[in-house]
Amino acid sequence: LSIINAIMVVLFLTGSTATIMIRTLRNDIALYNELDDLEDSQEETGWKLVHGDVFRPPSTSPLLLSVATGTGAQIGTSLILTLICAILKIINP
Repeated sequence: LSIINAIMVVLFLTGSTATIMIRTLRNDIALYNELDDLEDSQEETGWKLVHGDVFRPPSTSPLLLSVATGTGAQIGTSLILTLICAILKIINP
């Protein structure tokens, strides 16, 4: 009985969230379509100005170097925090 209750709560919350997201997206899409019609007379603003730069690979270093640096920073930070916690006897590795 409790499993069914939990499933019903999850389905209700998922439906509520989906409804809110769909309404918001419909309004946004309608607004963007109106802006496309008015775009002929106005300059581009907001997301339309930066959409080309967001997915562009870095120009100063290869993409693999950027990914390796980010991953290495995350692993290094995790290692240092784990060692500090072990030294302070917060955890027992």
